[in-house]
Parts: sequence; structure tokens; C-alpha cells
Amino acid sequence: KYLSLKFHLMRTLLILFMLLSINSFSQNKTPIDKPFIEASGKADTLVIPNKIWINVLLMEKDFKGKKSVEEMEKEMIQKLESIGINTEKNLSLNYMSSNFKNYVLKQTDIFKSKSYSILVSDANTTAKVFIGLEEIGISNVRIDKVENTEEEKVKLLINGKAILNAKQTAESITKPLNQKVGNAIQIINFEDISNQVTGMVSGIRVRGISSKIYGNESPNYESNIEFEKIKISSSVQAKFLLE
Repeated sequence: KYLSLKFHLMRTLLILFMLLSINSFSQNKTPIDKPFIEASGKADTLVIPNKIWINVLLMEKDFKGKKSVEEMEKEMIQKLESIGINTEKNLSLNYMSSNFKNYVLKQTDIFKSKSYSILVSDANTTAKVFIGLEEIGISNVRIDKVENTEEEKVKLLINGKAILNAKQTAESITKPLNQKVGNAIQIINFEDISNQVTGMVSGIRVRGISSKIYGNESPNYESNIEFEKIKISSSVQAKFLLE
């Protein structure tokens, strides 16, 4: 009799537990259990670089010891200032070195070198720097990287366009079925890998810099130098409720 009573009690408790679990499940039912549609969207735009880092390498061996690094540095600063570069603000020293170690081992001439970074804001000024430095015999000049100062703001706008494109895709699919696209219940943003190459030159095309420098003609500071525009893109995948 005692065992029978215990069995009925356990069965009653089990039934109550099942009923509570079902009620709890129905109350906590998530929106994902409702009908939904999944769609992806993309958007991109191009922006013109407005921060250009130019690397200049001064090497005494390029002048066969006829000029010191300090003399070349002075001429470079004078030239940059003559074309409108604020050298105190936009010229910085990356590093300096010498081949003194090789001199000790091989008894060769000691040559020093210095690397500089020049910051400019447009392609025309970039052309002026290249041509101006070429005038004074400095040819180890290259572009290190390009950026646009508004990239982060543009990315936010592009993200908005991408999710709208995803919703429009979902609407185009459901419209023939007379169904409406509701709120988004999940959004995944995929970062474009091609835009992660930060600090690298996205591309450069130089035209018109072949004007005579050492002849009677004056250098063409309006040479047509173009930078490939920076591509900013966004890809999203979203789930929308169907109403």
C-alpha cells in the first residue's frame, strides 16, 4: 500500500513537471520559430585618397660621397618648403643607418642613409614632390600608403545601403506570394577582406611626369598623376520575419 501511494505521487509530480515545461516552452517561444526569409545584400563605393605618405630615402652612396646626408637633407627641406610643404608638420624621420659594420669587416667607404616620410593630401602635391626631388637628384622616392580620412563614416553609410539591398531582395522574392517582409531578426555583417590591407597602396597611375627637368623647360608641376580610388564595400546576410 505504501509503495502504491509512492508510485501515484511520483506519477503526479511527473505529470505536473511536464505540464509546466510545455507551458514554459510556449511562453518563451522565440521569433525564429516563426516563418522567415533569409537574404543577402551588398553595397560599395569609391573614395579619393586624401592622405598620401611618400617615402624618401637619402643615401650617400647614390652621390658617390660627393654630398653628405645632412647636405641632401637640407636641400630636400628647402625644396619641399618651396613647393608649399610644411616640413615641421608633415616631414618625419623614419630611421637612419650606416654601413660602419661593413667598413670594419671589408674596409669599404662609410656611407650613411636616412629614410623620411612626407605627408600630402592630394595627387597634385604628390606630383610636385616627385618632380621637385628629382630636380635636386633625389630619386629614391615612392608612395608607402594612401588613405581617406572619411573611410569610417563612409563604411557606416555603406552598411545601411547593404542591409536595405538585402531587404529589397527579400521583398522581390515574397511579393509574388503576397507575403510581406517584416522586422529583421538576425543580421550578420561580413567585413570585406580586400579592405583589410591597411597601409598598402591600393593603386597608382602616374602620367605626364616625363617633362624635361634638367633642360631649358620648366618642370610641369601640373603633371597628371592619378591614384586609384579606395573601394569601400559591405556585405550582409539577414533573416526577416514573414507577415
